[in-house]
Amino acid sequence: MATALRVLVIGGVACGPKTAARARRCDPHATITIVEQGTTVSEGSCGLPYYIGGQIASDKALLIRTPRYFKEVSDIDILTGTRATVIHRDTHELEVANVATGVTSRLPYDKLIIATGATPVQPAGLAGKDLKGVFTLTKIADANAIVKAIDGEAAKKAVVVGAGLIGIESAEAFRSRGLDVSLVEALPHALPALLDPDMSLQVEKELAAKGVNLFLRQRVLRLEGDGDGVVRRVVTEHATIAADIVILALGYRPNVELARQAGLVIGATGGLAVNDYMQTSDPDIYAGGDCVENTHRVTGAKILAPMGSTANKHGRIIGTNVTGGRDTFPGVLGTAIVKVFDLNVSRVGLSESEARKAGFDPVTALAPGFDRASYYPGAQMITVKLVADSATGRVLGGQILGKGDVARRADVLVTTISLNGTVEDIANLDLAYSPPFNGAMDVLHHAANTVRNKRAGQARSVSAAEVNQRISAGEDFILLDVRSQQEWGDAHIEASQCRLLPLNKLREEVSSLPKDACIVTLCRTSIRAYQAQRMLEGEGFTDVRFMDGSIIAWPYAVVCGPGK
Repeated sequence: MATALRVLVIGGVACGPKTAARARRCDPHATITIVEQGTTVSEGSCGLPYYIGGQIASDKALLIRTPRYFKEVSDIDILTGTRATVIHRDTHELEVANVATGVTSRLPYDKLIIATGATPVQPAGLAGKDLKGVFTLTKIADANAIVKAIDGEAAKKAVVVGAGLIGIESAEAFRSRGLDVSLVEALPHALPALLDPDMSLQVEKELAAKGVNLFLRQRVLRLEGDGDGVVRRVVTEHATIAADIVILALGYRPNVELARQAGLVIGATGGLAVNDYMQTSDPDIYAGGDCVENTHRVTGAKILAPMGSTANKHGRIIGTNVTGGRDTFPGVLGTAIVKVFDLNVSRVGLSESEARKAGFDPVTALAPGFDRASYYPGAQMITVKLVADSATGRVLGGQILGKGDVARRADVLVTTISLNGTVEDIANLDLAYSPPFNGAMDVLHHAANTVRNKRAGQARSVSAAEVNQRISAGEDFILLDVRSQQEWGDAHIEASQCRLLPLNKLREEVSSLPKDACIVTLCRTSIRAYQAQRMLEGEGFTDVRFMDGSIIAWPYAVVCGPGK
């Protein structure tokens, strides 16, 4: 009788349990053990900000599976409170230590899986990071400590350092609990790793509207406390911010020291290097989750992608392969989605700036529109920024935000990019249509057709940022608003260059516009602005552009009033 396969997993959060569960389904006789240094496994850590904010009532809801469940249902042994200390590759053994007692032992393996995750970044030189009231957010224990600080110690002021995904979610959680919230970011914009500035500005506008104090372009110098060692202030390059609670949300660093000491190859990103089968440089050792580097499916570059969704995909593939399968992992697209108060924000693939850095010549479109038929109750506005290769029309990425359904559009882009699709493919997708669910032409259709028009030389646009710069510099041009008088009164751009001329009056009043003028047209969503551009060009105007995204995507101040 053949000896049962011995599968040993280090890490019990996402990738590890998924690996073990899949391995059990593939091999009912294998001996499978998970080593976890914490006291729980299968924590739903992505839900922690919503537990802090009160949307999730109990931390018990975030415990997806228990060790008892794994044992009773899948015959998987879980050693909690056990830290992996040394990988003995020569003897195929893992040395472990009991966290409470320090007693060590060795566990044999045929296949070893490293799913050690990542650790929140805490700058070594940051003074005050060890003060009471300073937190990172990774585990349920972290969230419970934060909730205790809010409730038990009557905290009133919270400072979040870092405006990435965790920082944004933490800021909303604190506002939901009634705290005064300040968000500090060293880079110029919120969500800097995800969005281009034209989309980030919309996020910043929402944060400010919901009472979050933004401190952008400001590096934290130190944290200061009181005589009891409790944090009281965050000092940046330009401000001193009062604080009762501080969250350090500066990203994550892969936990690879155990692998490094074992002589496994670490990639240039700092993540553990794996091949398409999720094998490390040792063929009997696999790795997945936040501790490994991934391949970007557009550029082929190695990147870090610390996402629970990616970790679970890794786990399934590893569980298949350690039991004799040959599944491969094709890589990631950097897909992310986040709720920012009433705004839903998603990104897929490359941003415009990332596409340029990767050597592409990107063409983009900013297309606002409703997430369902505009006349159907509950329709909400969303804005799509589509990024494509100007030479081939290949879709490289997209960013979507708004109060409506952005997840479904993001998933369409994920599929398109994964299949090397083009803007022509998106423009002709047979998407589901009925007024409660969509418009006859989806916002993605409009975005793709705008890119097609730009590639064909028919559509020419300028960004809102460029228009704002021209206004501020007092440049001589006409900002031609072709909406109705009523729309103008609802909200318009206050500038000496701005002029109202509704589209239905444009033909009869075109002679009032100087032929040699530089004209930028705008409307609500760019559709009428593009029509006006084409109309003016037909009348012999040679310097006409429309403002991408128009008034919906304008992230700067507007005024209301009867207008011109």
